[in-house]
This record gives sequence, structure tokens and C-alpha cells, in this order.
Amino acid sequence: MDQFNAVLNQVLIFLIIMVIGFISVKVKFLSRDDLPVLTRLFTKVIVPFILFVNTVGGATRAELIDSLNLSGIYICVFVALITVTRIMPKILKLKGNRAQLFMLSNTFGNVGFVGIPLLVSAFGPRAMLYVTMYAIVDQFIFWTYGYSLSFPVDNKLKFHPKSLVNMINPPIVTMIISIICILLDVRIPVLMDRAFTSMAVSGTAIPFIYIGGMLASLDIKKLLQHYEFYAGIMVKMVIFPILIFTVMRLIGIAHEPAAASALLFGLPTIALVPMLASANGSDVEYGTAAVLMYTVSSLFTLTFVSFITAVMF
Repeated sequence: MDQFNAVLNQVLIFLIIMVIGFISVKVKFLSRDDLPVLTRLFTKVIVPFILFVNTVGGATRAELIDSLNLSGIYICVFVALITVTRIMPKILKLKGNRAQLFMLSNTFGNVGFVGIPLLVSAFGPRAMLYVTMYAIVDQFIFWTYGYSLSFPVDNKLKFHPKSLVNMINPPIVTMIISIICILLDVRIPVLMDRAFTSMAVSGTAIPFIYIGGMLASLDIKKLLQHYEFYAGIMVKMVIFPILIFTVMRLIGIAHEPAAASALLFGLPTIALVPMLASANGSDVEYGTAAVLMYTVSSLFTLTFVSFITAVMF
């Protein structure tokens, strides 16, 4: 139950920080125009330090090699998830751009904003091994299949090889450097390690200030009227993660990587959905609503999934 308690405590911290972000915008300490700056600061500057400090400090060469089999499992899980999410819009009678964005929202999780701080709190620095294996698979599928879903349905350009350039981003580059450091047994000087750790710790509140601020600037009543999201949340963030955990345990995967994998696939929608929708001429408002609803719901679903995986097997 230590894992569950750690997740519960971290979720409560997320909730408190979201309330602070909400109040900050309501009393005009922050404006909505300030919020995108926070996301760029977190994803491009803070996340690489979180990845590097926890990956290099939390894994050995042997542990890294042992975790490589997870990549194959994650590919299979993504195939199954994509199949399910392509069927759901037909059942829910979604059409057009919303059907596209619904599939995108229900396939990819927010590793940077939510996953990293949550998994590190639950499993310690060793969790970054699971995050790294997940992110490598996730990023390739996202910038190919996922990217195509961000275009309007009447746009003939669904994918362009140039979109793969987006995979060369600060987090992915940091993961590669971290893996090289582990394989070569490189040790970071103490002073540099302390500086990097300070950077990693300093920004963990930023994403939830952003989410709270966005909630303060939107019509929440209108947000809650997207009833199809409730079905998506139940499938993506509750049923699928528990099913993943169960199957992984049945095929002999240890409890910790199975539980971590369940949380990874149960993460809320990736924050890039509305940004790509805006860039490619799709439904920005719908993408924003998905990110906010799934993220707020994750405070409850991740806690529930963590409890189930803590008591099963």
C-alpha cells in the first residue's frame, strides 16, 4: 500500500496547486496570456532536468537492459489502445474533427506534466526507466499516427515525414543522453548534480498552476457538457490501465513495472492536443476541453487505479 499512499499524497498536492493556479487567475495575479509561457518553461527547461536527475541517479546498466522488454509490451498495448479508440467514436456517434481529436485524446498520455512527478513519488527514481521505455514508443507513434489526427477530416495531408523532426525535442534528447550515461557508467559531479536537482524540484508545480489557471478562464458548465469524455475517461483511464496491469502480471511481469505501466497508460490527455489542433486548423476549443476534463478526472482515476494495482496479485 506504500505505492497507493504515495500516489494519493501526490494527487492531493496536485489538487492544492491547481486551486492556487485557479485563484491566481481569478484575482488577476496571472492572466490567461501568461499561462502558455509556463508550459514552455516546464516542457523545454524543467522536464529535461527532471528526466536526467532521476534517470541517471536511479538506474544501473543491468536495470536498464532488463527493462528493454517493456518497449515491446508497450508497442502491443498501443496497438490495442488505438484499435479501441478508433471504434469508440462510431459507438458515441462522433463525426468530423471531434471524432479525430477524441481518438487523439484517448490514445496519448501527459507524461511530462503528470506522469513524471507522479511515478517518481510512487516508485522513486527507478520509475524513470519505465517512463523512458514508454516515452520512446509513445513519441514515435504520436508524431506519426497521432499527428495525423490533429488535422481536419477534409485535409488531405494527414502525415508528413517532417513531423518526425518534432521527436528531436529537449525531453527525448535528455533521455538519450541519460541512457548513454547509464550504459557508460558516467557519474555527474556533486555540485552539478545538486544544481540539476534544484532545477528539477523548482518547476514541478508549474503544470498544475497552468491547469488551475485554465479552469478559471473557461466556462466550466459548458466544459462538462461533453458527455463523450466520460466514456473516454472510463475506458482510457480506468478499464484499460487495470486490464494492462492484470495481463502483465499474468504473463510474469513483476508487480512494480506492471503497476507503473498501468499508471502510464492511465495518464490524462497529452497537453499538445489543443496546440496541434490550433496549428493544423482543427477544433481548438474541443481539444482544450479534453485536456482539462481528463486532467481533472485523473486526480480521481489515478488514485483508484493505484489502489487497485496495490491490492491485486
